Amino acid sequence: MNLSLPLLQSWLPEPEPGFRPGQAKLRWSDGQLHLRGDFTGGGAGTDATAHGERLWERGDVAELFLQREGSDGYREYQVAPNGCTLALHYPDTACVAAVRSGARSLEEFLTGEIPKAEVSVTRDGWTLSLSVPLKAAPGEIFRVSCCRYDHGGGGKPVISSTSPHPVRDFHRPGDWREFVPVAG
Repeated sequence: MNLSLPLLQSWLPEPEPGFRPGQAKLRWSDGQLHLRGDFTGGGAGTDATAHGERLWERGDVAELFLQREGSDGYREYQVAPNGCTLALHYPDTACVAAVRSGARSLEEFLTGEIPKAEVSVTRDGWTLSLSVPLKAAPGEIFRVSCCRYDHGGGGKPVISSTSPHPVRDFHRPGDWREFVPVAG
């Protein structure tokens, strides 16, 4: 199964000012999930200088969330326009709530993984190719979501997602899209 999904702001009745479109394409081959992200909107920027930083706080970023159906845990991958990455594994959604409340540190969930990412920035936006390991059995179901933090205006980021979130929160696996890996 290949998926091609637009980035939306489904929690709003209409997109907020400054929303810039994007497209995420997912495919699976050779034990890898491949994401191609196309993000419009005039360039991209980040202050990130190393892998493992809180990229969404440093500038523009694309995110991929991945969960095996039936599992409470999920992985989150982030890529900045300069190629810096962040890889996290949350054993369950309660961990995210604990990080948000300050009861736990985000650094506890760093995997140390540096995913394979290639980025190209143009005056019209930026593109991303990200590949992450995904061992799958025939017919196995996963939940995926691709999201974007767009700091284009310099103020509060404009966020969007391929998932039909009823609220402004990317960490809701029940809202994510179904994906069945099929070679091709």
